[in-house]
Amino acid sequence: MLKEIKINNYALIDSIEMSFKPGMTSITGETGAGKSILLGGLSLVLGSRVDNSKIINKNIKCFVEAIFDTTDYDLKLFFELNSLDYERETILRREVIPSGKSRAFINDTPVNLDVLSKLGNTLIDVHSQNNNLSLLDNNFKYMILDSLANNEKLVLDYKKKYNDLKEIEKEIEKIEQNKLNLDEQSDYNKYLLKEFEGLNLEDIDIDELKDQVKELDNLEETLTISVNVINEINNDGIGINDKLSLYIKEINKISENSSKLESFRKKFIEIKNDLTDLTSDYELYIENLESKDTKSNILKESLDLIYSLQNKHRVNSIDELIEIKNDLLKKIDDHKNFDNIISKLSLKRDGISKSLYTIANKLHIGREKSIPVFIKQMNNNFRDLGMENSKIKIDITKSKELLNNGNSLIDFLFKSNKGTSFNELKNIASGGEISRIMLSIKSILSKYRKLSAIIFDEIDTGVSGIVSSKVANLMYNMSKNMQVLTITHIPQVASKGDNHFKVFKHEDESRTVTNIKLLNKSDRVDEIAEMLSGKKLNKSAKELANQLLN
Repeated sequence: MLKEIKINNYALIDSIEMSFKPGMTSITGETGAGKSILLGGLSLVLGSRVDNSKIINKNIKCFVEAIFDTTDYDLKLFFELNSLDYERETILRREVIPSGKSRAFINDTPVNLDVLSKLGNTLIDVHSQNNNLSLLDNNFKYMILDSLANNEKLVLDYKKKYNDLKEIEKEIEKIEQNKLNLDEQSDYNKYLLKEFEGLNLEDIDIDELKDQVKELDNLEETLTISVNVINEINNDGIGINDKLSLYIKEINKISENSSKLESFRKKFIEIKNDLTDLTSDYELYIENLESKDTKSNILKESLDLIYSLQNKHRVNSIDELIEIKNDLLKKIDDHKNFDNIISKLSLKRDGISKSLYTIANKLHIGREKSIPVFIKQMNNNFRDLGMENSKIKIDITKSKELLNNGNSLIDFLFKSNKGTSFNELKNIASGGEISRIMLSIKSILSKYRKLSAIIFDEIDTGVSGIVSSKVANLMYNMSKNMQVLTITHIPQVASKGDNHFKVFKHEDESRTVTNIKLLNKSDRVDEIAEMLSGKKLNKSAKELANQLLN
């Protein structure tokens, strides 16, 4: 509910304050008095663009402040999502500083215009003959039928699950795109990994491998010299081994002559034994070396491959190559996992879709049942609003796909004269007709759901007589369930207000200024009498004004 509005330095307004109460408030005034200026000021806190030509005094800032009671609105989540402090009494403020720059605030916290607009238009709904676009909005059509069908809980459940579905679909799309982008990279990673094939890096000692390759590179020379050496040691009769045996035999003859000679004899025996062992090990080494000759190329290729990989990946150790290999394995494995992730998400998506179709079908059934109820009430209102020949028709079909409002496709069709065909509202209804249609719809909706405060800006223009009284009654009945503010030139409508403001102009020494006044009972009689008869008040006009007020 709008509790208060303050406007300072806007167009012809120097400074005004208005306090509002529940029910219906009438705002009247002569043409040109500034009623549209009042609405223009309010539009600033609803996020409208600033028209700097409306800022008359360029030396002081313009501001508009609106105070709302948000008790009946479920807005805590909105405040939380926008990092705002929730207050039951919420203040929307818009300032235009002398430089022309605009700033917006909610409860003294700076916000961007989009946030201000969303909150402002949730709290108050403005309708004029030139501004009834919500009637043509698809979401509004669904809201009408869902309100009559008492579908609110189903709608909330559907929207939550639908948002979940869209999030999962986005996630699947993102993963599929990433998978597509990584396909080429994956092929390259597989190619890189294939280069590691045949290398058991964890078991390779690079220094040992280098020694083996070096050893085999000089195999022929090693074998030639080694065979000669072994032959020199083992040749019968002339080999070093036999000669040592001969030396020992000779020393044996004299070893008893002194302890020193015995010591020499033992040393020669030790040398012979060591030489025998050494020669045996040497021969075994040569045999093993000869057997490795067949692996020479394999060892060389392994070492060359290691050097090549180190150079390619710009590393210097086996451990670093092992790390690169493991990283390639992980990337390839992760790429394969995309399919598993997509499969799991797809199952989740299908489960949500199935649940959504169930809810959508329930919504559709409720909407179908609510259509005749709504049409009957609309046609009754049309008769009251002087639109006896007007009819409304609602076509509803099922979509094969899930939409953000379910699986219902809804068309509101209208005809204003007998013998004509039904068509879309925007194609055949005039501004005045659309305004009255909106009034009729809002009056019906106010019985089924809590609506935001509503301002009707001269939507009763062009009606008269008994229709004026019917329009007034509709607005008044609406005000029992919601706050209604109406800017009007029609006395029947003005008289229904629980409160009544008059907008007027006065002139000071240099300029014309718009002001506003809350009327008491006597003032209201005079104002409505003037609306009935013109500026010249007479007894009959006052009597009729009293009748309307009573």
